Amino acid sequence: MGKKIFAVIFLAVLIACGPRSVLAKEMRPNILLILVDDMGYSDIGPFGGEVQTPALDSLAKSGIRFTDFHTSLLCSPTRSMLFSGTDNHLAGVGTMAEWIAPNQIGKKGYEGHLNDRVVSIATLLRDAGYATSMSGKWHLGEELKDDPYNRGFQKAYTMLQGGASHFDDESMMYPNYTPIYRENGVQVHVPKGFYSSEFYTDKMMEYIDARETGKPFFAYLSYTAPHDPLHVPDEWLEKYKGRYDQGYEALRKDRLDNLKKLGFISDDVVPFPHFPLSPEWESLPDEEKKREARKMEIYSAMIDNVDYHLARLFKHLKKTGDYDNTLIIFFSDNGANGALMNQYPDTDQVWIDRNSDNRYENLGRRFSRIALGPSWAQVSMTPYRLFKGFTTEGGIRSPLIVSGPGVTNNGSHNDSFCHVMDISATILETAVVQHPGSSYKGKEIETLRGQSLVEVLNGKSDSVYDNDTAVSWELFGRRAVRKGDLKLVWLPDPFGDDDWQLYDLSKDPAELNDISKERPMVRKEMIEIWNQYSKDVGVVLPPGGVLRVEPSDK
Repeated sequence: MGKKIFAVIFLAVLIACGPRSVLAKEMRPNILLILVDDMGYSDIGPFGGEVQTPALDSLAKSGIRFTDFHTSLLCSPTRSMLFSGTDNHLAGVGTMAEWIAPNQIGKKGYEGHLNDRVVSIATLLRDAGYATSMSGKWHLGEELKDDPYNRGFQKAYTMLQGGASHFDDESMMYPNYTPIYRENGVQVHVPKGFYSSEFYTDKMMEYIDARETGKPFFAYLSYTAPHDPLHVPDEWLEKYKGRYDQGYEALRKDRLDNLKKLGFISDDVVPFPHFPLSPEWESLPDEEKKREARKMEIYSAMIDNVDYHLARLFKHLKKTGDYDNTLIIFFSDNGANGALMNQYPDTDQVWIDRNSDNRYENLGRRFSRIALGPSWAQVSMTPYRLFKGFTTEGGIRSPLIVSGPGVTNNGSHNDSFCHVMDISATILETAVVQHPGSSYKGKEIETLRGQSLVEVLNGKSDSVYDNDTAVSWELFGRRAVRKGDLKLVWLPDPFGDDDWQLYDLSKDPAELNDISKERPMVRKEMIEIWNQYSKDVGVVLPPGGVLRVEPSDK
């Protein structure tokens, strides 16, 4: 009876919240969770980018943009926290399965997949009567027992690994690996004419339409774009032709100005400079400038193409009458990717040259293998420091947009800190589903660590965390602690001198000025916070304290 009363109150609150809050058919809203892969903070229009994203522009106008939202520094740890609501070391992805250190093998929390110590939010929503489906990238385990079909999704078409060709050739980015696709637990091959973003969108519409009448849906649309290799259909190849001939530095300035106009950063913010290990634009030969600009053209077209397919999906939901009753959550799994193709496992330039068609005229097409690279990735993360793979803001800050039932202050942005672990709690509260706590069906599990965003979404609160709450990160030995506006970072040389650095993000969001000497006691306190976190979640540091897999220009 208590749950019924709560549900009635929840419905009344939603109806009172505005035009998109009126629930069409069901008391509980549908939930559409959209994740893009390796997209930068400032790439899309709502976050100051020049890439044309009308569907996301519209979503931002009807919802809230979170400007201080954080993920992990790499993809599968982010996804483990997204679906468990707890730290990646507790959820089984204490490190990437592709780069596990010898001393981490067999250790608790380093299973390399979403482990049995957590219950997936898809499972909880399925148990509560939601029709659950996903299409796209999983990257939380390749064994059948770890398949999304066995972790709460009633329908699932997935690519199980970290990345592959976006076309129907089913080639992998690197040797000794074959991409695995499954539908509902059965291995399949992608159809002829497959392009990832189009196909995954079509499959999601199919699943949503096929659900049992009257059931709300939880739909997880996990694009592999714009993850490398950079591929886009032929008709999209020329859309951004010439747009990036100005080079890295000029584009970063444009984006910085746009972010200031949006009010996301103050006028006196100094951005992190051009990636120090890469040559500046004007020093490049003309032929290399041409190839570099082409990479960014293709990358931007991939994001534009994702937006095009989101527009198709939104139009479809409006046609079926589901759109106004759907909470939509959109973000990227980490910062933009600054790695080069020859830095993947077992890969070198000889293998790439032998197995790819990287002639200029074929870039972006089948059998080309190119990556964005560190210089453009740094631009994509304007104004922040570095990119994917680092615990700096450029590695872990992501654009988050939330729109739908219960969301007020439409078109606004919220500057308070929040984290990917918070998405689970937000979805469960929105769906009126309680997390089971420390036990699920007689089995001990991890409790939620994330906090719900619901009171920020409905205007009852301005923030999720108070200034006394600390959140910590670790991957490959790279570490960070966030407490209020203060951030402690540990990075290997040459990026951080193999030592702790302290920054005040309210004055220095690009992490340029280490204030450790000015505030030694604060630094000491935050190191102790990270040490306690490490004990609590079972961090096992690689030999020597860090795994050195830094991107470079070599």
